Amino acid sequence: MNNKYISSFVLVLVSLSIFLYWSNTNNIKENSIEVTTTAVEETSTTTAVEETSTTTAVEETSTTTDLIPISKIAVSEDSESVQITGNDEDEVVIYNGPFTSFDGFEGSNQGSLDNLVNDLPDTLRQIIEAEVLVINGCHQYALSLVGRCPYGVWDSSGTNPDGEKGADWTLSIWISDRAFAAGEARDVLIHEAAHALSYLTKTCISSENTNFRKDAWDYFDGEEQFADALVLYFEGEYNHYRTKGPLTDEETKYLNNYISTCTGN
Repeated sequence: MNNKYISSFVLVLVSLSIFLYWSNTNNIKENSIEVTTTAVEETSTTTAVEETSTTTAVEETSTTTDLIPISKIAVSEDSESVQITGNDEDEVVIYNGPFTSFDGFEGSNQGSLDNLVNDLPDTLRQIIEAEVLVINGCHQYALSLVGRCPYGVWDSSGTNPDGEKGADWTLSIWISDRAFAAGEARDVLIHEAAHALSYLTKTCISSENTNFRKDAWDYFDGEEQFADALVLYFEGEYNHYRTKGPLTDEETKYLNNYISTCTGN
């Protein structure tokens, strides 16, 4: 009997041990699965946060950057010239007058040129307003001579693009857009107006009963130098031909005499 009970007791212990072993093994497996699942979830969560952060940064950049509409950007064919325009550009006043039919008329600075004429010293302004057309444009015959638009042209005979005389712009001063772009329009106007004054006083007689204009050419070494001297006399600065610097007192007295004798001013 004792052996029987002992055998039964051993069998029970063995069964209990097997059960406990099986139970512990399942718990370990479940715990391992839970840890792995958690790790995957955390990785997934972290990735989602990073993606959300990246997306937010892009959205903020896109929102805060004031982009210029593509219609406002002009790029040249070689991509080396870009023009960005705005909505606040000044309105361009279009000239509407007799000069529009003249070959070489540009016109975008005609209003500014008219204002410069109005601001000329009285002696020049009076003779210009009475006798001379002042045109914002590129004189086409002069262009053919020098290969580009000169800053200014004095055309006493009205020269057509082919060199023939008698165009509608006889006695005219031309000031090109290039002169305005260079900031030299005022002085160039004075220089060409000086040519006009010289031409329109070509019959003026000096107190010595000589042609005063030709005397002035001799005195200043030529017509262009005479015109440059008149630019300085009328408080301009642009000189292309004169190399002597500012007017001397003697030169100023000479021009005073010329102006008073030949214009009455």
